[in-house]
Amino acid sequence: MFFQPIYYPEAMSSQDKVTISSVVFHVEDTCRSMLNDYLKSFQKKQKDAWCEERLAELLLEELKEVGKQIVTEEQVHHLIQKTKHLQMPD
Repeated sequence: MFFQPIYYPEAMSSQDKVTISSVVFHVEDTCRSMLNDYLKSFQKKQKDAWCEERLAELLLEELKEVGKQIVTEEQVHHLIQKTKHLQMPD
């Protein structure tokens, strides 16, 4: 997972480019830390590569459903809700 900031001064907002399992996502700056923290905690508990691929797949499906190209807080919350059952207990 990689983060690369992208700034759009005319829009007064910023976005980050996030790579999850070789898939590039554009993420609003406001939800980048939430997504980053969740992915890190998920990776600590799940050592399998398929889990990261599944997260990328679910996020792509979510974006397709809402017809957007930029990940917002709403999509991150939906991703967390959908994948709670995939995490192993502490």
